[in-house]
Amino acid sequence: MSEHVAAASSVKYNRTQLLIILLTPILVVVSSTLLYFSGWLIPDERSNNGVLLTPVLSVTDLGFPEVTITQDRQWQLIQFSPNCGQSCLDKIYEQRQMHIALGKLQPRIQRVLITQTDVSAQLGNEYPSLSISAFRAQALTDALKSRIPPQHLTDNPVFVADPFGNIMLYFTHEQDYKAQMSDLKKLLKNSTIG
Repeated sequence: MSEHVAAASSVKYNRTQLLIILLTPILVVVSSTLLYFSGWLIPDERSNNGVLLTPVLSVTDLGFPEVTITQDRQWQLIQFSPNCGQSCLDKIYEQRQMHIALGKLQPRIQRVLITQTDVSAQLGNEYPSLSISAFRAQALTDALKSRIPPQHLTDNPVFVADPFGNIMLYFTHEQDYKAQMSDLKKLLKNSTIG
């Protein structure tokens, strides 16, 4: 009789173990799904300093032609300054210093200035690697105007575009030199294009 009781308790113990083993993955999946969709315990901190654009914009939204992929694919830092005054010139200087500070990553980036102010004579000698593009207000798309706050568009923002012409990030006056460097190094380190 005691053998029968021992065998019954052993079977019960084995069933309990089996249930625990089978229910644990189900419990984990259900609880993680609930946490994900409820938004609870999702961290607020991000590793980027600039303003991320999701979904991305295109360089065509700034009035550039469609990108053609070439061998020397480069990322672009596009400074948008329709009226280039002293704050614009300061930002150009800061962008050049940052470009130089990137060291071995420097050839992977091209700098562009979009402006309607004629500064080519003034900047040509001092900033030979800076491309200057003419600003046309009608070239800005509604997608760009609706996604970028107007105060950011008037504050000399710097857009980061990948070699395929996707703008996924931009910097305002709130992100200093070090914050921009951090984001660019992270982007270029993790990028397999350009």
